[in-house]
Amino acid sequence: MNNLKIFELIVVLIIAITCNDEVKEKQEKLSRKELYKYGFRLKRNEQVEGVKRILMMEDELKRSAMVKILLDKIFKVVEKAKTLVEESGYVPGDEFPEDQKYLDALGNVFENVALFGDLLLRCPDITHKLYDKNTEWRVTMNWGVVFSNESGLFDDAEKFLNLVAQELEIIPRDPNYINPYKEATIKATQKKKEAEENKKRKEIENKKKKKTLKNNKKGPRLGGSSGEL
Repeated sequence: MNNLKIFELIVVLIIAITCNDEVKEKQEKLSRKELYKYGFRLKRNEQVEGVKRILMMEDELKRSAMVKILLDKIFKVVEKAKTLVEESGYVPGDEFPEDQKYLDALGNVFENVALFGDLLLRCPDITHKLYDKNTEWRVTMNWGVVFSNESGLFDDAEKFLNLVAQELEIIPRDPNYINPYKEATIKATQKKKEAEENKKRKEIENKKKKKTLKNNKKGPRLGGSSGEL
């Protein structure tokens, strides 16, 4: 190996070591909350994709059963996590606690509130049917949504958590609020679409009728030269 190649190798190694030190330094500067927030974004992508797969299930009974299993699990986890979070004395918006037990509890709240929100907004009819009649669940989730919103963890908090809060009527619904995944909304949208299609079809038919009547009013035309007697 000549001197030039040795020099190039040393430069590459120095750059690699320097970059690694910079990454470590950046990680050390990041707060526990910021580090968790990065992983939370990845987790959210997985959750959304999972709920989309449930939505694509053609068998309604299987879809309902899957949502029920998830809701039972979600609320067991959130109720337990809520007790630990309150025990820790954590205030939403503060730096995350050092104790791993309390840090895990916070994560369980945020991740399961988010997953519940996805189910509620994308599978509203099934979720409402199971959720609305359970008082304990309603109390727990009302706390979870407000707590999550105050944490500042959700990048899309204004949109996502606001929609969840409106769907649960924790806050008043906007006059223009609709959930496009609700069966009633789907039927209304389909009905509106059919009405618009019928209107367009009638307009086309009326144009054709008017054109036909206009041509008929003109009467027969005589063509060619006049004949001889």
